[in-house]
Amino acid sequence: MIRGIFTTTENGYIGEIRSFGVREQVELRRVEGKDNDKAPDFRIHPTDDDRIDFGAAWAKTSKEGRDYVSFKLTPLGGTPVYLRLFENETTGAYELISD
Repeated sequence: MIRGIFTTTENGYIGEIRSFGVREQVELRRVEGKDNDKAPDFRIHPTDDDRIDFGAAWAKTSKEGRDYVSFKLTPLGGTPVYLRLFENETTGAYELISD
């Protein structure tokens, strides 16, 4: 199921996460100076407030050799939500997918 559409920016990605009628504009900003291999490649913030942190994301490659971004959203007081961001080969947009 598609949960949002994203485009690339100089510093990562920008787009919208949609869930249960709620739409949140977010930005994935590349983390500068990662201190280890397990550290996230991106932090997820709302586009209108850098102080709020929705979670982290990691750049990965699938078994088929396709690049994607793996999200871990951490809602306040809730269970983490895992999503994946893949490029749509037809449109060039990036689609946020949930299982």
